[in-house]
Amino acid sequence: MIAGLMVMLLLTGWHTFADFLGEVRQRPAHERAAVVRSYLLGRGTPIIEQDSLLTFVWFGRADSAMVNGDLQDGWRSPARMTKIPCGNEARAPALFYRTYVVPPDARIEYKFVIDGVYTLDSTNHRATLPGDFVNSEAGMPAFRASMIPAYRPSVAHGHVDTLAFPIAGTPIRPRRILVYVPPGYNHLAELPSVYVHDGESVLQYGYMANSIDNLIADGALPPIIAVFVPPVEREEEYAGRKLPEFIDAICDQLVPLIDTTYRTACEPGKRGVMGISSGGHVALMAAILRPETFACAAGQSSQITPALRVALSLRQHCTPLPSTTRFWLDWGTYDIVDRDYNLPSQNRELRDELTRQGIPHRGGEVHEGHNWANWRDRMPDILRYFFLR
Repeated sequence: MIAGLMVMLLLTGWHTFADFLGEVRQRPAHERAAVVRSYLLGRGTPIIEQDSLLTFVWFGRADSAMVNGDLQDGWRSPARMTKIPCGNEARAPALFYRTYVVPPDARIEYKFVIDGVYTLDSTNHRATLPGDFVNSEAGMPAFRASMIPAYRPSVAHGHVDTLAFPIAGTPIRPRRILVYVPPGYNHLAELPSVYVHDGESVLQYGYMANSIDNLIADGALPPIIAVFVPPVEREEEYAGRKLPEFIDAICDQLVPLIDTTYRTACEPGKRGVMGISSGGHVALMAAILRPETFACAAGQSSQITPALRVALSLRQHCTPLPSTTRFWLDWGTYDIVDRDYNLPSQNRELRDELTRQGIPHRGGEVHEGHNWANWRDRMPDILRYFFLR
């Protein structure tokens, strides 16, 4: 049977997925399943052709199949796949497919929705690293993942302390803080520090401790202290009514606590703050409102609110940011677009405003989505931008 299928494959001369589709469509329905199986035999999915053609394929028994992921408005709009029946009986298998044109360096996360049930692509060996979600992954030919976040057993490793952050005289609630301490700490002093919002998630899914260990071992980053701050009321603290009080609590209580507990440098030029999504919003806002505390700020796939734009405008008209201030912005081409959110457009606008005002910044747009694999790959670049001069 396998030998017969291989002969069929050799005789068909399929050069492209379009050639294969033409062959399937011209066959009687009862012959199509054999053609599809021979095409898929030993072939991974999705189908990638000509550097930029990406075709999602699912074969099996189902009434409907859709694909949902980065390409579907950031998981907002599942897209129906074209169905070709491969048999005459009621529950005959069918070939489902949908084709997109994407940049050659894109990385796309997705899942299938088969008769309403989400599932990984079973014929795709690539899946995202464990995170808050595990998805199938398509890497186009020019995509290259960073190796820096990967754990290296051969390098010296820092350790993570647990520290209570009690918070007094404010409606911001107490919480537990995690603090990365670099290897060789007892012989170090005047360490730069970075404050990371959504801290526990970044440690767990962003592998930042691995990145710091590896960068230090490679001589690509000086030893640093990293302070991982979890939210308690995330929406209110990061972009809502408690935002000013939350920033004050970080600047007036947490930073002094860290500076008295650890051997950190106290000047703002050696202190950074960063976050993802709404956490990026609070990080950028902290540097705008409190430049005497933070001279470096990074937002990844940041929520950009009118309040942030107003704060930046008022800051520059009243008391401009110091010349040492530096920002990092990165976002995905396939980031969230939903009602009031258009993260690609809003981040481009903020980048352009920073350029107009002559405020130093780096980062930019990558052909990925709103996910940990995207953010994880750029975290090492952020740390180098903050602390390498």
